[in-house]
Amino acid sequence: MKKIDFRKLQAGELVEVPRTQFAPQRYGWNGWLFSEAVVIRKARSKKNNKPMVVVEMRTPKSSNDYGTIEKAFYAEHVFQTNAVAIAKKFLAEDSVTTKEEFFKFIERDDVTGCDWIKFLIDKGFLF
Repeated sequence: MKKIDFRKLQAGELVEVPRTQFAPQRYGWNGWLFSEAVVIRKARSKKNNKPMVVVEMRTPKSSNDYGTIEKAFYAEHVFQTNAVAIAKKFLAEDSVTTKEEFFKFIERDDVTGCDWIKFLIDKGFLF
């Protein structure tokens, strides 16, 4: 994973942030789950003046749906993401080319795990 460049980061950019630590015994970021997030603003910590990023991040809610929360992270814990390219690849494999087709597609019983793609669509990164 590649860390973001705090100086070049702009509001509205898509980033990846840590959501849940599922294996504390693992080294580094290996035991973490990550979520896509949209940058709201850049800030500085009041305690130690370190660069921080305030994001609106995706949190799992239910099958093919999500909730969001606003959360602040130190800039060293915010990473670049290629989620848009991966989502486009997955959608192309299933011949989904429009927003309407996507919403019909996720209504099928055999389709799960599309909450992150729905987040990208709702935030304007796809279609």
